[in-house]
Order: sequence, then C-alpha cells, then structure tokens
Amino acid sequence: MPRALLVILDGCADRPVKELGGRTPLEVAVKPTIDKLVAEGSCGLMDVISPGIRPGSDTAHLAIFGYDPYKYYPGRGPFEALGAGLTLNPNDVAFRTNVATVNNDLVVIDRRGGRYIDPSEVREIENIVNNEVLPVLRSKYGIDAVYRQTVEHRGVLVLKGDTSPHVSDTDPHAIGVRVSEAKALSDDAKATANYINEFTKLVFEKLSKAEFNEKRRREGKGPINMVLLRGAGSLRNFEPLSSRYRIKPAIIAGVALIRGIGRALGMDAINVDNYIGSKDDDFIAAFQTAARALSNYDFVFVHVKPTDSMSHDGDARGKVMIIERVDAGFRRFLEEMPSDTYIFITCDHATPVTVKEHTGDPVPFMAWGPGVMRDDVTQFSERACIKGFWSRIRGIDVMNIIANYLGTLEKFGE
Repeated sequence: MPRALLVILDGCADRPVKELGGRTPLEVAVKPTIDKLVAEGSCGLMDVISPGIRPGSDTAHLAIFGYDPYKYYPGRGPFEALGAGLTLNPNDVAFRTNVATVNNDLVVIDRRGGRYIDPSEVREIENIVNNEVLPVLRSKYGIDAVYRQTVEHRGVLVLKGDTSPHVSDTDPHAIGVRVSEAKALSDDAKATANYINEFTKLVFEKLSKAEFNEKRRREGKGPINMVLLRGAGSLRNFEPLSSRYRIKPAIIAGVALIRGIGRALGMDAINVDNYIGSKDDDFIAAFQTAARALSNYDFVFVHVKPTDSMSHDGDARGKVMIIERVDAGFRRFLEEMPSDTYIFITCDHATPVTVKEHTGDPVPFMAWGPGVMRDDVTQFSERACIKGFWSRIRGIDVMNIIANYLGTLEKFGE
C-alpha cells in the first residue's frame, strides 16, 4: 500500500509585503526542493474553513483532518491539555493560557511575555501557580486544578470538580486594553467565572513579586506577571482518524495544541529532539524521522510552527529564513522516503506579517506522487497556485484527496 506525508506550514500564507518588494515570503524564499515537487505535481488554493473565515489553528487542523469544526470543535483548551500530556476526564474544563506582561492597572503590554521564556523562568512560573495560587483557590471553591507551561509563552490550566466550560476569556486578544473579566455564559458557570477572576488577581499578586521578575527588570525586560486564559472547553470523543480513513496515522508536532489534536484523533505521536515549535527547530531531524516513520505508518503528519510565530512578530525576513530551512528538511526527506510516497503541502491559515494575526485568505495547496496530474505551476506560493489543477478546494477535502490516492476510501454508492 502507498503512504503519504502531509506537511502544514502554520500561518505561512501571506500578502504582498513592501519590505519584500511587493512579494510574499513564499515568493521570496529560495526553496528549490519544494518548488521541484510543485513542478512535478499539481497545485491549487484552499479555503481552510470557508472563504473569508479567519481560522484558529485548532479549527483549521480539525477541518484539514476531515472533521467539520462547526460540528466537532470542543474549544481549544482540551487539545492543549492533551498535547501537554495531561489526562482529561469528560467533566474537566481546560483553558489555553498565555503568560503575559501587564501594568499595575492590568492593562496588557505584551500578550506573550516576550514569547521566548527561559526554562528556569518556566519552572518558577509553574511552581508559583501550582503551589501558591491554586491551593488558595481550592480551599475556597473545592476545585482541584493543575497548571503547566508548554512551549514559549503557551500553557494550559485544567480545572477538576464542579466546573463549567461556559465562561468567557480573560485574554483580551489585544494589547493596550485591560485583562478581561471572566463572565458566566450559562447559569451553571457562575462559580467557575468567580474562580477564574480570583485566579487572575492572585496570579498577578504572586508573579509580580517573583525573584525571576526582579532579574528581568534589571535586564530591561518586561515582567511576566499575568496568565491569560482562553478557549475553555471539555473533551469530546472523536471517531479515530484510523477508522475514518482506514489508515495508520502518526504525528510529528512541537506545540501542545497540535499534538493534542493528534492525540484526540488517535494519531501516534512521534517525538523529535530539538523540535518543540520554536524558531530553532531542527527541521532536518523532523523530516528524517518522518521518512523513517513511513516504514511503519501509512500516513505521517508534520507540523511546522515558526512560520506562524514569525508572522505574529511581523518578521518577514525571519519567515523567509524559516521557509528556506524547511526546504532543507524536505531535501533530506526525499533522500530517505519510501519510493511509493505521496507528498501534500499546505497551510492551516494565512498570517500576513503586515497584519500579525490570522486572516481568512486562501492558502496554497500542493500534491505530488505517483499518478498525480501535473500542471503548469512551478512555485509554491499564493499567486502561482491560483493557476493549478486543483483550482479551489476546502480544508475538509484534504483527507479525502489523500485517502483517494492511498486507495483507502469506500466507494460512494454502487
């Protein structure tokens, strides 16, 4: 049976950038391996959810894996928790978190606390939240909880007890505005909202006094003195990817969110040293691992995070550099992959460096392998792929296209 590699370049699709001469990072990047695959395969554009809809990374990946996010999305928190290695019971409530910098009025100065958090700071943040904040709240509300940092500024908070996921975010999703008050969105969520609002106050009080923040201030860095919460949700059961598409799937991803989605869908997670979803990821090691994994799996998914991080930071040149390093990883993959491999490349959403946020722009899509129709496109980019064989597809079409080439789909009708 043939096998397939799917690569998602997170937030890689873009818009013309003045700094790059009116071209996008994909158009500027020197990526001979990816463009060779394009020249030998076929391309198109993809609306990840629907034209103009701004996808989150969570809803985008659900769609690309074939699960309609309007039907299946449980909130971001449960995926983050699973990806962090936590076990969730059906009634647990999980939040995605950001460590952040706020002023004394709780106005957000930096939603990501500088993004790149030192490991020693991570340990101290976890220690303070788990040992100085959560026990106080447990004694008052009777709710057990655990907090864990994952990669860079990201983390997860899980509440266990008489709780509800129907609460609003404390993350205002913007700088220059005050941390939001959690509001109950249903009658059964009032205690949870009160818990979260007290959590916000205690976290600010305890982190503001932390020793590592004194050191950060001496170094001219903003303090990490807030934990912002968003994406509350409880876990739901999914039909495994293996039974839905009759494949044996594996996932290589550095960030907890994507690992968690893979875990929720029954994919085997493969760890790669120095591949954690940061700008210093070892793409060669990741793609080598993917090539070897295809000896044991029908389908391997590789997630590339830092293209999105560079976009959120508005770093066009940095984004170009990441794309070029990914191309080097692809070169190693082609040297080691099984001969009957199909390759699919796309993005989960656009994150233009000029916007620094996700947008609803269409993203490029590429297919390569035995019997794939060849078109006239020779570059993997937003403008070039408009002319491709696949025209315009949806995110929810991707796994059907892959399964069709692998020959695992049941015939529809007689």
